Amino acid sequence: MAYRIKDQGTSVLNVEGTETQRLKNQAALQLLRAWRTDDAQEQTETWMVIKEAVEADRLSDRSLFQ
Repeated sequence: MAYRIKDQGTSVLNVEGTETQRLKNQAALQLLRAWRTDDAQEQTETWMVIKEAVEADRLSDRSLFQ
């Protein structure tokens, strides 16, 4: 659906595909919300694996993470 929006009463701006873009935005927001509310246990386990991998081949004896 196309919308016509008056810009300060002098010119007209055509907004094509506004509804399509709105639906895409909603889908993206739903995905972001799903990522944010993932399982805390899984996130903790994933962090431990990443942390071990980063620490494994360090040239320094100092740890990056405490």
